[in-house]
Amino acid sequence: MNKEENISNKCPICERPTHKESKYCIFHASAEEKTEEEFKKALKEYVNKIKKEDGDYDFEKFIFIGNINFKKDLSINTFKKTVFEKATFEGGADFEEATFYGDSVFSKATFKGVAGFEKATFKGVAGFEKATFEGGADFEEATFYGDSVFSKATFYGDSVFSKATFKGVAVFMRTTFKGVAGFGEPPIKVNAELLRAIFEEGADFRETTFEEWAYFSKATFEEGADFRETTFEEYAYFVKATFCREANFGGATFKEDANFWVKSFIKDATFANVSVLPGKKLDLKVVNNKVNVSFERAYLENAYLKLDLGAGTSIDFTDALLRNTKIERDQIENRILQEKKKEFSRAKKVYLLLKNNFHSIGQYKDESWAFTKEKDMERKSTSFYSLLSKYKKYSLFKKILKQSNLLKRIIVRLKILSKWLFSRKAIEWFNLSFSDFIYQYGENPWRVIRFALIIIFLFAVILNFSGIVNSDSTNLIIEFIKKSQGDEYTIRYLGPVLGSFLNCLYFSVVTFTTLGYGDFQPAVGLSRFFVSLESIIGAITMALFVYTFARRTGGR
Repeated sequence: MNKEENISNKCPICERPTHKESKYCIFHASAEEKTEEEFKKALKEYVNKIKKEDGDYDFEKFIFIGNINFKKDLSINTFKKTVFEKATFEGGADFEEATFYGDSVFSKATFKGVAGFEKATFKGVAGFEKATFEGGADFEEATFYGDSVFSKATFYGDSVFSKATFKGVAVFMRTTFKGVAGFGEPPIKVNAELLRAIFEEGADFRETTFEEWAYFSKATFEEGADFRETTFEEYAYFVKATFCREANFGGATFKEDANFWVKSFIKDATFANVSVLPGKKLDLKVVNNKVNVSFERAYLENAYLKLDLGAGTSIDFTDALLRNTKIERDQIENRILQEKKKEFSRAKKVYLLLKNNFHSIGQYKDESWAFTKEKDMERKSTSFYSLLSKYKKYSLFKKILKQSNLLKRIIVRLKILSKWLFSRKAIEWFNLSFSDFIYQYGENPWRVIRFALIIIFLFAVILNFSGIVNSDSTNLIIEFIKKSQGDEYTIRYLGPVLGSFLNCLYFSVVTFTTLGYGDFQPAVGLSRFFVSLESIIGAITMALFVYTFARRTGGR
């Protein structure tokens, strides 16, 4: 019986004596079972005992009532190994300027008031996984030397990490920010030069949810920044942020506008599978050269994409959903990644997406440009040099070229050329090249005019040598022969009658346009063949001009 009484008088969590009628000790008893005064008195006695023993602070599952300032109320400014696991702070918890030398465990802790860690220093691992911050969290100017783990934590109030320094890995995977999340300068400047966060060993925000504004302006990510599957419910602000390694926003969702006018992307920026909701805008500025920006399989329907990319920046729209997407041609011209890498078949598909998108928003000049680029990529993908490039990718082919002399290398290339000449791709290449030269795939009526002038001039030169005759002059000569020789006369052909070049040029124009005034006619022989050929070419060329002109001026 006495043994049972002893057990019932001890806290089942820590085996301290129970508090009054509670089955728990004063530290683990609920807020309703103790007063603030008696709790703080007992807490101070416990802290003083730990100080004397030079032990570690163990506040596991403690229920703190009232506002607790660990520096003023308990004279604690430094913590060795500290455990606050599953602890509950009914009021505010102030750790301002505190130093945690060992690992600090706040996992599953609940802060119902404001959690203040301004200028706090964490020398070991800072573990806040699954912690709940109901009244706001302030980590301004805090320094994390070890890893900082906030995975699956929930911030109901505003969270401030301005000018915080993360020297270890910062893990915010599956974290939920229901209030404003501040890792940089806010959109409204408040002491702007001081507000910035530094992530020295990488930042992991995978599957995190920001339900209010998320601002990372002037933040520095010295290692990789991982925002995969992150959801931004409100404005995302990364102005003047610096990404020293790859920035990965793959699968992220932007439900409001997002501003990425960053200071620099040193490495690639990935927005693959990203979703920008209809009517929202994504601003992206990349000043560095040789940076690849990927929007592969991105959902950008009815979104506004504003890009300011450096001359050497490449962009990838492979399989992106572009429909009614507001984007300008000059923002992406000469920057398509696949074209730069000479992957012409893939580049063709990208330009097809861009062409259809420009058509959907009524930007017909840009649509014409994208269509021309699409056909250019198709032409280049069927060229001999494209086939040769494919061979060069094979190690055996490289070995043959490297070990062979000049003559053998030429023979190898000639064999590939002969294979290409008798292939379907060669026919496609000649067809597309001819189409590009004559009327640029139906997009440029001025090329038709250029081609027409070339044909007219060429046939004028030919006719100047093959000969043309003036019909009126010929009739007069025949009448003269009749009078002198009678009705029976003989005319011998002595060769072409050469006219002046201007007459030939005039006759070439008349023949090309099929006007046929009749004042000049071809001499017998080859002249008639050339004139017939020119009239056929002229008829086809004028039809092409009408088609191209109507296509360019009459819409699509």
